[in-house]
Amino acid sequence: MEKDLLSEVIEVEKELQKNLDLEKDKSREWLEQIRKEFEEGFTHEETSLAESLRRSLEVAKQDAEAKASDIANQSVQKILLITKINNEGLSKIIGRHLSRILPV
Repeated sequence: MEKDLLSEVIEVEKELQKNLDLEKDKSREWLEQIRKEFEEGFTHEETSLAESLRRSLEVAKQDAEAKASDIANQSVQKILLITKINNEGLSKIIGRHLSRILPV
């Protein structure tokens, strides 16, 4: 009888160990699946952020180029205006300003 009881206990322990091993395997598989899902999500998010950064940089570059072009055009216009003033006109302007500063 003791032998039967001991055999039964051993069988139950083996069954428990088998069930425990199965649960461990299921847990490992579940964790692996979750890891893959997070990895895929992370990769997708990383790609999305990289694309967003690329678009933002492109917009910033275009804005900077437009502003630089505007500044260059304004500078050219001012240079053209200055070159149109001949020496006589320039002398009059300078004389007017100097007469305010220096006593005659």
